[in-house]
Amino acid sequence: MASNSTPAPIDPRGPRTNQAVLATALVLGFVFGAPWVAPVFAVVLFLGAAFGPKWGPVLRAYQLLLRPRLSPPKELEDPRPPRFAAAVGVAFLVSASVAFSLGASVVGWTLALIVAALAALAAITGLCVGCEMYVWFVRLRGGVRIVTVDRDERATHGARSDQRGDVPDLPAEFITGKPVWVVFTTEYCAVCPTVVADLERQRPDDSIVVLDVSEHLDLAARYRVRRAPTVFRADAAGHITTRLSGADAVRTELRDAAEGVTATV
Repeated sequence: MASNSTPAPIDPRGPRTNQAVLATALVLGFVFGAPWVAPVFAVVLFLGAAFGPKWGPVLRAYQLLLRPRLSPPKELEDPRPPRFAAAVGVAFLVSASVAFSLGASVVGWTLALIVAALAALAAITGLCVGCEMYVWFVRLRGGVRIVTVDRDERATHGARSDQRGDVPDLPAEFITGKPVWVVFTTEYCAVCPTVVADLERQRPDDSIVVLDVSEHLDLAARYRVRRAPTVFRADAAGHITTRLSGADAVRTELRDAAEGVTATV
């Protein structure tokens, strides 16, 4: 049975730093013919995944050296998805290490470079495939809720945040003269189609734009999309008024809007 307790959220820049170092190390190992990077970083990832940031060398270095020099993060994230992603990376790197030990260098580097590519994607765009896998598995099991905490709103559940003008307006091609909902999704998001269907059913007079993060990396980076679904609501002029992270947040927003309309009729 899934636990109802939610672990303390973490600074998402820590895992992204970890992913950047991992991707760089594996690529350099490939370029310079150093297969030992695979077992070394398998251990590095394992320590962070199994025991938390205090034991992960790169995560610990981020906490001690980088974080004190940075401004506080605007969002905190649930630590379970990145730890699961790290565990997936460990499995790939252990397999790569075994392949290297057996003389199968092509197989070893293929596995290692898959990890490098996914780590680079997460570090650059915030799109963590392993994290999305975790969310998908949890949804299938009907398990615990994944949360994102928006520090600007001092939210305890982190689902909803009203914008204060620090987010760019929507691109001109999305502005139609009526309210717009922009849904950022991924191929791995199991609940995103349901979110889109809910919006289409309950907001038939609004424009709904669905964007695959992998095909709109520039927009995902501009709007700091770190999970799927992430939904932005904008007014008729394209000014973003609300950011919603997760399917539960969208459903709550739609329910509250419906109740508000009913109350004013």
